[in-house]
Amino acid sequence: MRRTVYALAVAALMLVAACGEDPSDGGEPATPDTSGPASPSPSLAPRQSGTLTLSSGESVSYWCAGEGSPGVLLEAGTDSGGTDAYPAAFVDPLIAQTTVCTYDRPGTGRSDPPRHARRTMSDLCAVQEQVVAKLPLRTPYVLIGQSGGGNLNIGCAAKHPERVAGLVTIDSYHDDPEDLRAEGFVWTDNPEFVDYVDYSEELDTLPLPLGDFPVLVISATEADPGGEKNQSYWLALSPNSRQVAIEGPHDLQEAAPEQVVTEIIKELRRP
Repeated sequence: MRRTVYALAVAALMLVAACGEDPSDGGEPATPDTSGPASPSPSLAPRQSGTLTLSSGESVSYWCAGEGSPGVLLEAGTDSGGTDAYPAAFVDPLIAQTTVCTYDRPGTGRSDPPRHARRTMSDLCAVQEQVVAKLPLRTPYVLIGQSGGGNLNIGCAAKHPERVAGLVTIDSYHDDPEDLRAEGFVWTDNPEFVDYVDYSEELDTLPLPLGDFPVLVISATEADPGGEKNQSYWLALSPNSRQVAIEGPHDLQEAAPEQVVTEIIKELRRP
């Protein structure tokens, strides 16, 4: 998740959400509703955008663009919506290579607030699974996530490693659950209602490696002096992994999009 110095930047928001169904519960699969309000699009016009309805009832905004395989799913950082998180300078080179999709998790962007109170990584992965099932992404696909989105992708990849063609983290820290607990992280203090202490504990229990798919760990040099060393922990996700340090702050996808996407395209072209 986002390093604690960046975490819960919107903790002061007044949150109103009713308890509802667990996204991991059964029910009708998500179905696209392209008649709904379209999400913002990258400068290359998306061929599909709109909303999806989850089995638990929340409406989720998304867009997809480009063609080709393996496709890419972009996850935004903690408390951020994917449809706004990645600038055109980042997404356009990827769209020129392959299919790219992203979405706003419940509680972020243009999506509905989560109906399920106190959510865990498993709940978020259940949402991701429903969304992917309705998007034009063939299996296996590449998971790319910035900050907490990278941590989420790690947890989701652990549940279905056979679906993963590659995984890229962009300044995603390996957080200590005890540090988060000591700093008073509470699930009601973030718009996604995520229990990040439980979340980080679940990540710590993952048996590594998750698989032999390619893993790229991208670290920002200006976010934290110890960030590169901390994030090297994720090299154990796969024997086929590498780490790159790029000059810039935590939000590298905005500050250094060309450098970041160049490394990602190298990853997409790896055998």
